[in-house]
Amino acid sequence: LSLSLSLANMMAGVVRVVCGLLFVASVAVASVDLPAWAQGGRAAELRRTPLTSASSAAQYFTVPLDHEAPSKGTFKVKYYTDTSHTKPLKHGPCFFNMGGEGPLGGIRSDYVSYLAEQYGALVVAIEHRFYGESLPAGGLSLDNLKFLSSRQALADAAALIDELNTEYKHCSGHWFSFGGSYSGALSAWFRIKYPTHTLGSLSSSGVVNALYSFPEFDEQIAEAIGDECANNLRETTKAFEAAEASDPAMARKLLGSPTDMSTPDFFYMLADSAAMADQYGHKADLCKALGAVGPTVDARVVGFANFTNTFWGKDFGSNCFYDTNCLINEPKKWQPTSRSWRWQKCSEVAYLQNAPAKGSLRSKFVDLKAQEEQCQQVFGRLPDTNATNSYYGGATPNSTNIFFSDFSDDPWQQASVKKTLSPELPFSLVHCDGCGHCMDLGRPSDADPKPLQDSRAAFETHLKAWLA
Repeated sequence: LSLSLSLANMMAGVVRVVCGLLFVASVAVASVDLPAWAQGGRAAELRRTPLTSASSAAQYFTVPLDHEAPSKGTFKVKYYTDTSHTKPLKHGPCFFNMGGEGPLGGIRSDYVSYLAEQYGALVVAIEHRFYGESLPAGGLSLDNLKFLSSRQALADAAALIDELNTEYKHCSGHWFSFGGSYSGALSAWFRIKYPTHTLGSLSSSGVVNALYSFPEFDEQIAEAIGDECANNLRETTKAFEAAEASDPAMARKLLGSPTDMSTPDFFYMLADSAAMADQYGHKADLCKALGAVGPTVDARVVGFANFTNTFWGKDFGSNCFYDTNCLINEPKKWQPTSRSWRWQKCSEVAYLQNAPAKGSLRSKFVDLKAQEEQCQQVFGRLPDTNATNSYYGGATPNSTNIFFSDFSDDPWQQASVKKTLSPELPFSLVHCDGCGHCMDLGRPSDADPKPLQDSRAAFETHLKAWLA
C-alpha cells in the first residue's frame, strides 16, 4: 500500500462526506464533563452544561499534603458554593459534589442543582487534589504523586465539610454527596469511610470495583453498538493495523499524533475515540461515521481520523494522556488531567482496558502487557487493585444509604455494582438506546427517556427518606 500518497489524495473527498453525516440526534446527555483532552470538538458542544448563575467565585481551603502525617506540609484545594436555593431559615439539606479526575470551573446547572431548587439546599463542589488549581508546590513530581489517592481525596472532602459546618451550621448532620464515574465511586466510598459526614450518596456510574484486567469494557461496547457497527469498527482497526505496517507516520499525521508515538499508545488512543462515543451516549454518531466511508483501508483510516478530529477535537490524538514519552518527559503537558489520572490508574484503580481474546474491537496491540509496561516506564509501579477493593469493598461494599445507577450502553457499568445489595444499597440499571455514562446527572427534561425518568424517581424516593 502507498498510504502516504493515497491518503493524501483522499483527504478532501472523504472528509466532506463524513462531516456531512457525522452528527445525529442523541438522547439526553449527562452534565459530567468529557475528559479534558476531548473537549475541543463537536461532542463538547453537544454536552455543554452552563454553570449556575449563582455559583460563587473560586474559594480555597488548606489541607495537609498527607492527612496521615500533617507535618509534611500543606497546600490549597479549590471549591465552590451556591447558596441561591438555601431557605431563609436555613433548614434545607446541603449537597456535596465530589470532585473527579479533572479541573473544576464552578457549579453546573444539572441534576444536583435541580434537586437543590426542590429542597432549598446549599450546594458545594470540591476540586480533586492534584487536578486543576489544587496542586502542591512541586506539582506532579513522583515525590508528590504518592499523596494523590482516593483516600487522601476523601479526607480532603471530610475536612471541607468540617470547615463548612462552622459557617453553615444547619449543614452539620445534613450533608448528601453526589458524583459520577470516578467521582461516583468517591461519593460511595465517602459514605462507606465517613458515614457520620453524610446521610447518603448518589453514585452515578460509580466505578467502585477496581478491575486490573478489564476486557469486559470492550465487550460491552460491542454489545451496545450492535453487530453491523461492531464489524465496521473491527475493519477500521484492521485498516489502521495495515497502515501501521505500511506507513505508520502517515496514520499518526492524520490524527496529529507524534510520529514517534509507540504502537500500543497510538492504538489505545484510537480505541478510546470509539469507546468514548458509546460511553457518552453518542454511539449513533460513531456508527453513522463508520458506515459512511468505503471499504478500503485508505477510506477507513481517513474516515475514522476525521471522525476523531471533528468529534473530540484536533488535539485529541496529540494529547499527553495517551503518550508514554510525554507522560515522562514533557511536564508542561501534564495538566490538567493526563499525568494525574494515569498515576491513579497505575497506582490504585487500574481499569486496564486490554483487548478481549475473541471478537475484540480494539487492536491486538492494546494488551495487558503494554499497559503494564506504560505504568512501569512512567511511574515505576503497577496498580494494587486488591488493596483498593479490600479497603472499599469492590462490587459488594458494606454500607447504607447509597443509590447506585448505571446505564445500558455504558462500558463502565462492568466496574460498578451489579445488583441491589440490600434495601439500603439499591441499584438501578437504566435500559434505553443511547443510555450512556452518568446519564442521570443531566438536568431533567420532559424529553428524557422514560426509563431514565423512572430511575430518577426511584432515587428521589430514597433521597426523601434518607434526608428525613
